[in-house]
Amino acid sequence: MGWVSWIGEGKVIKSEFKHWIGEALGTEHYQINPLKGDASFRSYYRIHHADKTYIAMIAPPDKEKTDAFVAIAKSWKRDGLQVPTVWSWQPQHGFALLSDFGDTLLLDVLDDKTAHHFYMKAMQTLLPLQIAKPLDYHLPPFGETHARQELGLFDEWFIEKLLNLSLSAKERTLLETVYHSLIACVQNQTQAVIHRDYHSRNLMVLPDNGLGVIDFQDAMIGPITYDLASLLKDCYIAWPKDKIYAWVQNFYQLLKDEKRIHDVSLAEFIEWFDCVGLQRHLKVLGIFSRLKLRDGKAGYLNDIPRIMNYVLDVTQRYPFLSELDHWLQQRVLPILTQCLTEHARPPDSKVA
Repeated sequence: MGWVSWIGEGKVIKSEFKHWIGEALGTEHYQINPLKGDASFRSYYRIHHADKTYIAMIAPPDKEKTDAFVAIAKSWKRDGLQVPTVWSWQPQHGFALLSDFGDTLLLDVLDDKTAHHFYMKAMQTLLPLQIAKPLDYHLPPFGETHARQELGLFDEWFIEKLLNLSLSAKERTLLETVYHSLIACVQNQTQAVIHRDYHSRNLMVLPDNGLGVIDFQDAMIGPITYDLASLLKDCYIAWPKDKIYAWVQNFYQLLKDEKRIHDVSLAEFIEWFDCVGLQRHLKVLGIFSRLKLRDGKAGYLNDIPRIMNYVLDVTQRYPFLSELDHWLQQRVLPILTQCLTEHARPPDSKVA
């Protein structure tokens, strides 16, 4: 089968991975095919054996959290969540053999006719996840330190490295004031289990039309609107604002019915949602810039205009963000537009 040609983790890992799969399956007779990668350092393969298929994963232990993934997967599976079964795990090299959820992402089936059905289903799926604290794994808190680290990605990778902007003392003070407000929102709202990447590329449409949840190894305890913002202000697909806020109201009512939130008005809940979404999207601007500049994954730059639109929708909505909005409009957007044009130009093209 051309083993050496399709897997690039080194001869030792290749040999051990092949041998390990055989041991896990109890046979050396299987077929293996690489699957499309994502923004992480993980690589995935579909294993065909007899009349079944599996997903095999390599997650370099120095870069990826396979222990967290396995612990959370086993716990959430016991709690009845639709997550992959972990059939076998080898922590030394980060190998895992998982059940196969197929190839249909939620993103693949979303359109104007299906969106409401699937977003309601995704919000219903989110309800049990938010209270599913693993018994044998401690979910870290999404607190001030972590939120600041994420916002630092916006400063370093988006502003300084992608846009090549040097911030003045006044600009740094402006950003620090905004960050302080966003972090307060993160800390002051109701806390819950958060997936942290609960969006259309991490939800799989299963054969029974249910939704399977993947890529949850970074789960934490954090703001109750975090995953809702990930879902409804998705970095890979955008919806009209009236639809987004109608779905926010739907989820607010679901939480009220479950008695998960108390003495919180819809207006306050929407502000939580918007501010957490803003914190997340500032982080993502930094991450997508890093994926381009450090990891050579230029395709993520195509999503930056959508993410910036989410940012501006929020900064234009709230008076306490008006100074940030003005700075983004006047200082950042012109440079970003030029930067994206430059990066989109083929390497061998010439400027007249």
